[in-house]
Amino acid sequence: MKKWSLVLSLPIVLWATTAFAALVTYSSEAAWSAAVGSFVTESFNNAGLQPTTGVVTSAGQIDGDKWHDRVTLSGGESTTFRYLLGSMHGAGGDWDTSPLLEGQGLRITLNLTGGGTQFVGQIGPIDGFYGWTSDAAFDSFTIKAGNNAGVAETFELEHLMMAPTSGAVTPTAEPATLALIGAGLVGFRFVRRKLPLQR
Repeated sequence: MKKWSLVLSLPIVLWATTAFAALVTYSSEAAWSAAVGSFVTESFNNAGLQPTTGVVTSAGQIDGDKWHDRVTLSGGESTTFRYLLGSMHGAGGDWDTSPLLEGQGLRITLNLTGGGTQFVGQIGPIDGFYGWTSDAAFDSFTIKAGNNAGVAETFELEHLMMAPTSGAVTPTAEPATLALIGAGLVGFRFVRRKLPLQR
């Protein structure tokens, strides 16, 4: 492989491996709802989930108009919530990690549209609102056990709110990525001048 082709391919490889979402977290439902604008609410009615909500869970279920769940780090249990009509740019809800004793806490991770994940944060002990916004669209988010003391985390979730992404989402290159591409192009020009033409 020629040297100049390596110089050109490096920024592309780095660009492909640096997926990143800028996140803002909220402990105030009013501040979160003002930031996202419109959203849909999953009330966890005992009749079942809304047609806009999808879930894959190891142990969770609806009970008493709340989502009851238990995750353990050692057992690999998790719950993933999805907005079925498209992607989201925010989500939140009323979380309670103390229906039993406080445990390991909860780790929340986004599953980004187009691939990749982004860690939101670890919550718990908590009995109140927690939400987030993302500048990158995500299809779903996954809840796993945190790393606090304990062997599990039993939690309840009320009023899950999901903020759909409006319009098409176009990925934008980050400034650092643009700098890498520029450096690659400059390097290509330099290497091209130094290499003799091959015929």
